[in-house]
Amino acid sequence: MRISIYIGAIAFILTLQVNGQNYIGLHKDEITGLMKETQRDFKLNTGIINKAYNYLKYEDKVNEQTLLFFLDEDDCCTCVRLMSDYTNLNDVTDTLNSKYTRTGENTWTYKEMDVVYTVRLEKEEWYFTVITKKEN
Repeated sequence: MRISIYIGAIAFILTLQVNGQNYIGLHKDEITGLMKETQRDFKLNTGIINKAYNYLKYEDKVNEQTLLFFLDEDDCCTCVRLMSDYTNLNDVTDTLNSKYTRTGENTWTYKEMDVVYTVRLEKEEWYFTVITKKEN
């Protein structure tokens, strides 16, 4: 069971940010379609609505990972946050180190189609978050 969680976390990060699939800039309809096709372990959670933010919330089957796509007023993705249990931290960090250019202790960058993206890992008390967005 643990191995499948690790593989899921790594596969998600690779799919999300490396293998040509970057969700930033996509419309929410495109995101929901791609998530159904490529991330079958993640299910859309519409049970909680936060009126302060426009976002799509996905959770994995065992609730150890949560994925948030933050959307602008046109329902296009501006930021992606993957929140995960600490059991995945080493594998996720290794993947980030192998695929991106490290620019700080918990920060990486990559370039896709002349756009630079920043990937930041934030450690919280009970979980960690990987935040991906366009560099300003």
